[in-house]
Amino acid sequence: MSYFWAKFQKIGIDVFRYDTRIYLQSIRAPSENDICIGAIVGKNPGSAKANNLNIIPLQQIKLDGDKLLPTVRNILLKSFNKAGKTMSSGGYIQVLNLFYLCDPVLVNAIGSIVKYDFPMYCNSESKAFHWIWYVWGGENVNLSNFKHRFRNFNAKEHFFFDWKTKSINKHVPGPKDFARHTQGLSHESIVPYISELIKNG
Repeated sequence: MSYFWAKFQKIGIDVFRYDTRIYLQSIRAPSENDICIGAIVGKNPGSAKANNLNIIPLQQIKLDGDKLLPTVRNILLKSFNKAGKTMSSGGYIQVLNLFYLCDPVLVNAIGSIVKYDFPMYCNSESKAFHWIWYVWGGENVNLSNFKHRFRNFNAKEHFFFDWKTKSINKHVPGPKDFARHTQGLSHESIVPYISELIKNG
C-alpha cells in the first residue's frame, strides 16, 4: 500500500522517473480506472527513489526525504475538505517536471541532462488535465528552454503562486516569473483556490 507511485528507467548511469502519481488514498496498485484530478509541475525528480529499478510498471516510491510529494498530498486533502468533497481511492495528482532525470542537486541534474541531444519527456504530458499547478521556482537561464513547451499543454486551468506579488496568477508562468515552490509555502495561500477548482471540477 502506498500513496506515491512512478515508473523508473535507467539510461546509462542516469535514472529517470516518469508517470509519477500522488494518490490521495493509499492503494495496493494503480488501475486503468484511476482518476487524474490535476497536475503539478516541478523542476526535476529529486530525492525520491525506486524500490527496484528492474520493475517495469508503476511501482511504489521510496521517499528518502522527498518533501514535495507528501506536501502536495496534504494540500489536496485540505482542499477537498474545504470543498466539502470526498475523493475515491483512485484519485491522484499527476507530477510533471521540466525534465525527468533524477538528482536532488539541481546543478548536477542540469549538467547531466544537457548530455542528451533528444527530449526524454513523460508520456503523461499528452493528457488533458482539469488544472495544472506550476511550482518550478524563479528565473533560471539553464531551465528556460524546458519551460516553453508547457504553453501548449491541454488544461482547463493553469496557475501558480507568484512569489513576487504573493498572489495566484492564472496562466502558464513565463521564464522570468517566480512560480513558488511548495517548500515554505503557506497552505492557506493555495488551498482556497484549489478547493474552488475542485468544487467546479
